[in-house]
Amino acid sequence: MKQISVLITLFIFIAGLEFYQADSDQQKTGISWYSLEESQDLASSGEKKVLIYMEASWCTYCKKMENEVFPKEDVQNLMHKYYYPVRLDIESDKVITYNGTEMTEQEFANSIGLTGTPTFLFIDGTGKILGKQPGFIPADVFKSLLSYVGTDAYSKVKFEKFLKRNNQ
Repeated sequence: MKQISVLITLFIFIAGLEFYQADSDQQKTGISWYSLEESQDLASSGEKKVLIYMEASWCTYCKKMENEVFPKEDVQNLMHKYYYPVRLDIESDKVITYNGTEMTEQEFANSIGLTGTPTFLFIDGTGKILGKQPGFIPADVFKSLLSYVGTDAYSKVKFEKFLKRNNQ
């Protein structure tokens, strides 16, 4: 009986750590992160897209995005307006579902040909990858990129023209 009590206590402790970690991520970045499956379900309505932030714990530029770009209120507002954001660790064995197929986060990273971190994937409501952008992106450029894809301008004009048109 004591062994069961210890196991239950350990389970509650681990579950609490995962909850604390998710809560800590939101407090640190100011962004509410969705699971990939949940974000795809929500995006299927066509109102918003999925934005996947692919990172690794050792990635210096990921930390820079998390500390310098994500906390900016205007970045958070654009992410909330146009996307269901997802955060994936490229080395994780956590099982996710993408377009109905189960795989680990690491397998997903390999399946899209990830070449570095951070990398941002833009996905439409049908699960189609619209584009990916690797590397650290300064806040002003990231905001433009979020608007460019979020407003569907990518289907009408090249990014450079979009920036000029919007005086950026």
